[in-house]
Amino acid sequence: MLEKRQRFEAFFRDNYTRLEQYVGRRAAKAQVDDIVGATFVVAWRKFDQVEQASLPWLFRIASFEMKSSSRQARRYCHFLGSEMLEGVPNTVDEIFDGEQLRQALAELSDVDQEILRLVHWDDLTRPEIGEVLGLAVSAVNMRYHRAIARLEQRLSPTTTPTTNTPKEAYGE
Repeated sequence: MLEKRQRFEAFFRDNYTRLEQYVGRRAAKAQVDDIVGATFVVAWRKFDQVEQASLPWLFRIASFEMKSSSRQARRYCHFLGSEMLEGVPNTVDEIFDGEQLRQALAELSDVDQEILRLVHWDDLTRPEIGEVLGLAVSAVNMRYHRAIARLEQRLSPTTTPTTNTPKEAYGE
């Protein structure tokens, strides 16, 4: 038990800041500490069950905790009424700088937004992202490239995609 505790404490120290940043980019500021704490509680319970605890494994646990927190908030919102949430800042507005990019990202699906965040904000490798999302690396690559294409499309809505005929493609 002492060895598990020491290994977990080292794991906690090594990953706390990155987990806090990950959650901070996805949840309201008031929820970050609770979600990070709940994530580490789950990680402690499952620490001996995983082959190797890693940051992506921790991110995956945190994503489940955020979904749970979101469901809980919706239940409370239903009971309290939406007028209680007026004036609560939109976390997306706090994260991104630039109205056009913020708008384009907001128009993307949650899946597209998450893959872009994992690549560009959390700086994870494709295998790590696959571990977080429970996907093969090839699926991660496909989702990423599709998300980038959709983002580019929203950032430049006035340009229409061109399709080249075979002759045009070879300059004929």
